[in-house]
Amino acid sequence: MNAPHRFFPGLAAACLVTPVAVCWAADPASPTPHRVKLVPFRIEARIEGVFEPPAMAEVRLDTRRTGQFSVTKVVPHGTRVGKGDVLVEVDTEALDEEIADQTLAGRLADIAHDLLEKELKIVEKGTPLWLEMARTTRRRLTEDLARYEDKEKALAKGLNDVILEFNEFSRENAEEELAQLEKMYKQDDLTEETEEIVLKRARFEAKIARFFATLARDRHERMATLDLPRELDALRKSSAVSALDLEQAEGRLPLALERLRLNVEKSAADRRESARKLAAAKALRRLLPVTAPLDGTVYYGRFHQGRWVDVDNASQQLRPGGQFDTRQALLTVIGNGRLAVRASVPEKDLSRVPAAAEARIVPKAFPEGAYPGRVRSVSAVPVSTGKFEALIDLLEDQPRVVAGMEAEVRVTADQRPDVLAVPRKAVFTDEFDGGRRYVLVVTGAGKEPMKRVVTVGRSNEELTEITAGLSVGEEILLEKPPAPKSEAAPAKPEAAKPDAAKAEAPAATPEPAKNEPAKTEAQAAPAAEAGAPQPAKDAADKPAPPQK
Repeated sequence: MNAPHRFFPGLAAACLVTPVAVCWAADPASPTPHRVKLVPFRIEARIEGVFEPPAMAEVRLDTRRTGQFSVTKVVPHGTRVGKGDVLVEVDTEALDEEIADQTLAGRLADIAHDLLEKELKIVEKGTPLWLEMARTTRRRLTEDLARYEDKEKALAKGLNDVILEFNEFSRENAEEELAQLEKMYKQDDLTEETEEIVLKRARFEAKIARFFATLARDRHERMATLDLPRELDALRKSSAVSALDLEQAEGRLPLALERLRLNVEKSAADRRESARKLAAAKALRRLLPVTAPLDGTVYYGRFHQGRWVDVDNASQQLRPGGQFDTRQALLTVIGNGRLAVRASVPEKDLSRVPAAAEARIVPKAFPEGAYPGRVRSVSAVPVSTGKFEALIDLLEDQPRVVAGMEAEVRVTADQRPDVLAVPRKAVFTDEFDGGRRYVLVVTGAGKEPMKRVVTVGRSNEELTEITAGLSVGEEILLEKPPAPKSEAAPAKPEAAKPDAAKAEAPAATPEPAKNEPAKTEAQAAPAAEAGAPQPAKDAADKPAPPQK
């Protein structure tokens, strides 16, 4: 309640005779005091959000295989569906052909792999044998060459000479025997018939001997000039070739075996990759056509952090002839049930939105309704710069409200019926005293207010809770008082009545001089008001400095 202003003649006289006088009570522009009392106190935060369902599922094909399909049929936006209902039908002809081709390729790959494995087993068994055979051949040819050069070459040459000599001797012997017979038969010792028989036989044997002698000479020449050198050359070349064969076998066969093993491993890897692709294609085929994962309502787009995104893109693709990409979630099925609100909480209001706090939810579509709710959770970290996220549950079913609607949420962080609270503008901050909070306590009519340090609690848009430093019934100023008015020169003495001024002086409290220390609340009280009731004194009470 505002106290009435009174005019004190003594105070007026004091103003005339005092060099610098402060007229607190006589100033009609003095701040209006506020009486401290217990009031209802409520702290509320108003945040905005979007309704979201208790359950929802993005329609995304859960497969490693990616691809695009031409849409042939799709359910409209907002359609209510049951679990398993067809949402999107696509053209699967190309996928079916790919599955058939991969199945055939897989069978061929299996056969090729089996052949490689069998070949590997043979090569693993044969490689040691082939190496040993090459080493044996090399050893034998080396031995044959050495023996031929050491012994057989000379023996072959000697045999060739002996054969020639034998045939020459046989020829000479046959011719000599024929000559003796002819000489003997000329003496007519035998009959002519016998003579002819013996001479005929001798002549034939001489002829045969001469032929064999001629043949022996030819063979001797051939053996000496061709066969023996060629045999030696062949042995030497065979030995050299066997050395190369052994070197190649020792270098090539192990590498060929290792390459075959790697080919078997690669074939197995190719088979696994082919089987994986085939399995992925079959898995994708089993997911087509696209069906609803749960009962609910079909929405185009995705619900992300309380907002629907990609709606236009989904509308363009989800039409006959559009391209449906298996990597994108173009549809969302909103489940049935009680909704919640996902709201953005400014950092300054974070303390006013605690978990489990009661709330009132006002849909923007139906501002006349305020539905009860409760804060389910608040994010521990910001979701964007200066923004946190809160989930507020509706406590009752509201059929008119659907997911995606916007709402204002009024969260009640604190509500008490009787709290000692004062207007926020009545609590000041002393920037030169560590930011301590204080109020200006009214000490009486015509007296300067006293600065008192207080302990503050929570605040709302209008009030600040005082937890220590004030009592119910005290009066405080709602704003700092204006600067005091002063006279530069004293008034003429004859214009004032000294006796009257002296009699009325106790009724006014003059302002302390600038160089004088400020009076306390007890020192400032006049003797005439000693019997009047005084507010409770506080050790922190100080005179309020005038507002500059």
